[in-house]
Amino acid sequence: MQLSDRLSGVLALCLGLAVVLMTRTFPPMPGQSIGPALFPSLAGAGLIAFGAWMVVADRAASGGWLRFDDWVRRPRMIANFALAIVALIVYALILPAVGFFVTSAVFLATLMITFGAPPRRALPLAVVVTLAIHYAFYSLLRVPLPWGLLEAVAW
Repeated sequence: MQLSDRLSGVLALCLGLAVVLMTRTFPPMPGQSIGPALFPSLAGAGLIAFGAWMVVADRAASGGWLRFDDWVRRPRMIANFALAIVALIVYALILPAVGFFVTSAVFLATLMITFGAPPRRALPLAVVVTLAIHYAFYSLLRVPLPWGLLEAVAW
């Protein structure tokens, strides 16, 4: 499936506008002129500018807004696409209750095996990637991730 530059630009512009509008709801930092909304606002403004540029600069506008490739006619590829979308939604919904470790490992292993990775490689890789991501967020970035079912063993 191929999106025209014009449609991609409209989508980027809308996403940037949504980000900028959402940052208006962030509380200000007392005693500082720079608050938590600064960087998301800059990213949103960049998306708006980039999206507007894509809409204006689309040279292939006569080709239509959307064109489907051959993979769209293959049921297996449609199922893989749907699985990725559904898995992300389920991941977001169950993450707080189940926890990052369990949810991420199952999520990654399921997608890797479904997309063709052999289980003997997918399972250890899912665990290693989950641990690496947790380390990056928890230790380096100081962002707490939900423990969920493993709350009793949280370090």
